[in-house]
Amino acid sequence: MDKPNVLVVDDQPSICAEVAAFLKNHYTVHAFKSAKEAMKYLDKHTVDFILLDYYMPEMTGFEMLLNLQQNESLKNTPVVFLTSEINERMQYEMLQRGAVDYLAKPINAAALINCIQKHL
Repeated sequence: MDKPNVLVVDDQPSICAEVAAFLKNHYTVHAFKSAKEAMKYLDKHTVDFILLDYYMPEMTGFEMLLNLQQNESLKNTPVVFLTSEINERMQYEMLQRGAVDYLAKPINAAALINCIQKHL
């Protein structure tokens, strides 16, 4: 059986590498350092799950989520935000706009895998 495809989008290469290392035994990981690169990839590929940094230059994770919501083939893909800063307004916005969850940085490997399993 094929491993589920997980897209990781974070402008910090170290976060992408860390998440990929955590997930490599359970999932096929595709990592991108910008939302624009990730959206280009999603034009031609499908994924089962998206891990998305909230704060990124050019296009924020929140803006990418809005783009995903407008795309018929992507709008039901589970999205979890990764963020180093979280407040009640952000929590509300993320969940209100369609994210299924969020995780605080630094990433805990067990929490990450549990979160993906819960939402897949």
